[in-house]
Amino acid sequence: MFIVFEGIDGSGKTTISKMLANHLGYFWTAEPTDGEIGKFIREILTKNKNIDSKAITLLFTADRYEHQKIIKENIKKGVICDRYFFSTLAYQSVLGVEDEFIKYINKDIIMPDVVFLLVVDVDEAIKRLKTSDLFEKKSFLEKVQKKYLELAKEYNFIVIDTSNKSIDNVFNEILKRLEL
Repeated sequence: MFIVFEGIDGSGKTTISKMLANHLGYFWTAEPTDGEIGKFIREILTKNKNIDSKAITLLFTADRYEHQKIIKENIKKGVICDRYFFSTLAYQSVLGVEDEFIKYINKDIIMPDVVFLLVVDVDEAIKRLKTSDLFEKKSFLEKVQKKYLELAKEYNFIVIDTSNKSIDNVFNEILKRLEL
């Protein structure tokens, strides 16, 4: 099984996805990856470099194509991924990159079996964040979360509100939704 966790920064997806991977004995991974392209993306984002949105979209997609090797190697034992294709759609479309372009350049990727969208009050998400980068401004995160909710309808995500819930409550809700 291939499970993806999506949501704005500070929604709890990294914590919850790692907990679930540990609980199920699945391989845990994330985007951007720790590969060379992923490291370059992190450098760009943390230094707030002024790079064209389509160029960043292409970098995320290049990182994802490299990531496919890791996913394929581990798919039989199960893979849980913190962010994936849908993050690119949510964040980059808010920056003005057309959905059709993003979908086209990602047309050959492995699609997940289940996608959880963790939704959180944006003010709460910002309080949870330890760092600040290009994507962590309130008005921007509100637009991204709105886009995620649109994608949830289009792609049939399982939406879970993490606002004012303990990690354990969110985790148990995910287990229940997976029927585990």
